[in-house]
Amino acid sequence: MKQIIFYLSCTVFFVLTACTDPITVGSDLLGDDRAVLGQTTDIPFTTRVVENDSLFTYDALNFICISGMSFGELQDDVFGATKHSFYAVPALVRSSTTGLPAPPPFAYTARNVDSVVLIMPIDTAYDFYGTAREFNFRAGLIPTRVDDDVDYYSNLMLADGEDVNDGDLITATRTETLLYDTLYATNNDSIVASHIRFKFDQEFLDQVNLRDEATFDSDSALATLLAGVYLETENDPDGLLGLKPFSTLCSSTISGFYFFYKDTSETMTERFYRMPLALALPRYEKDYTGSLVGNLLGDGDDLEQIALSGQGGVMTEITFPDLSMLEDKVINQAEMLFFRETIEDYSYETYPGPAYVALFYRNDEGNLVQILDRQLLVNSDFTSVVNNFLGGNELTDDDGNVFYRPRFSVHLQQMVEGEVPPTIYMRVFPVDRDPGRVILSGPEAAERPATIKVTFTEVGG
Repeated sequence: MKQIIFYLSCTVFFVLTACTDPITVGSDLLGDDRAVLGQTTDIPFTTRVVENDSLFTYDALNFICISGMSFGELQDDVFGATKHSFYAVPALVRSSTTGLPAPPPFAYTARNVDSVVLIMPIDTAYDFYGTAREFNFRAGLIPTRVDDDVDYYSNLMLADGEDVNDGDLITATRTETLLYDTLYATNNDSIVASHIRFKFDQEFLDQVNLRDEATFDSDSALATLLAGVYLETENDPDGLLGLKPFSTLCSSTISGFYFFYKDTSETMTERFYRMPLALALPRYEKDYTGSLVGNLLGDGDDLEQIALSGQGGVMTEITFPDLSMLEDKVINQAEMLFFRETIEDYSYETYPGPAYVALFYRNDEGNLVQILDRQLLVNSDFTSVVNNFLGGNELTDDDGNVFYRPRFSVHLQQMVEGEVPPTIYMRVFPVDRDPGRVILSGPEAAERPATIKVTFTEVGG
C-alpha cells in the first residue's frame, strides 16, 4: 500500500510542486486512509569533503566530447593551486557526399600557406573566473596520433613535443571579434564570434608547405604533420577562461585549425581550409597542499565547514546514518540548507560561488549519477518548475546571507526503503562548465549550521 501511495505522490508532486505547499500533497492523496501529516528537522547526517571524480571528457562509444572546459590557473590559500590546460586534436576533412578524405586545394599546387591558426570559441555563459584576461601560454605538438576509440577523463596526460606558437600571449574578451573578414567570406560579410586564437610559428608553416596531398589522405599520415597540440598557461595568470569547443555559429562549428592561403586564380583570391576538431580534451590539475580545502580533505568528517569547487574539484559527501524515524512514512519533501561562509581575505566577487549545486549518488557501478528526483523529471532543462522541485540554486535571505537549498524527496524515500545507499554527494553543476567555488557551513557550525527539513505523511492502519 505504501509503495503505491508513494509513486502516486511522486506523480502528483511533479505537477503541483511549483504552486502547492508540499505538506498538502500527501494529505490530499491519503484523506481516506487516516493520513497524519508531520515534519522533522531531527534527521542526523554527517558531511565530509572529498575529491571529485575525474570528469568524463570523451565517450568513445558515442563519439561525444565534453561540452565545456576552461583554461588557466588559480592559486590561493583557500582552494590551493588549480591548473587547467587542454589538448586539441584535428579531424581529417572528408567529403560530405562520398565520405572520402578531401585534401586541401593548396596541397595540389605550388601555392604556399600563409598562416595556420587554431581557433577556440569562448563559453560566454562561463567566460571568466578570476581576474586574468590575458594568458601567457605555450603550445606544444602532440607527437603521435590520439586514438578516438577509447574513453578519456580530465586527468589525461599525453606527451607533447616542440613548441609551435608564434607569440606567447592570448588576450580574451567576451566581445565578438573577427574570425575572418570579407577577404575570405563567400558572402562578402565579416564573420565575428567570441573566441581565442593562436598562430603557429614559421617552422611549422614551413613543414606544411613541404607537404603534398598525401599528408591529408589518412589519419596516420596527418598525424605525421599535426597529430594535435597541447595548450598550457605560463607565469601563473589569476583566472580561468571558459571555452566551448563545439559551439556553433549559424549552424556551423567554428573551432578548428585554419589554413589560410591564396588560390591559383589570376587574382590569387584569399581562401582558408578549416580542419575541424576531432577531440578537445581538458587536463585538470589540482594541488590542495597547505590550503583550507587541503585541511578539509584530511581523514574524518568535516562538520563545521565544507567545500565545493567545480570542474573536477571537490564535492561534499552527505551520509544519513539512521533513517529509522522515517519508516512507514511517505516523504512529501526533503530539503537541506547550506549557508555560504565568509572567509577572510577571500572575495566571492572575484571568485564567485556556483550558481547551482546538484545532488548525486553512486550507482551499482560506482559512478556518480544524479539523484532519482532528477532522473524522474521528463523535462531535461533547468526551468523554474524543475528548479522549484530540485532546489540547489544560489539564494539570498533577508539579511543578505547566501545559501543553497537542494531537495531530494524521491531519493530520500528510496533511501528509507533501502533501495539506494544512504549517502549522496553535493557538487557544483553543471559539472563540466562551472568552475565556481564556495565554502559552506557544516551541521556543527557555530553560526547558521547546515540543516535538514523533511515533511511527510504517515500511513495509517
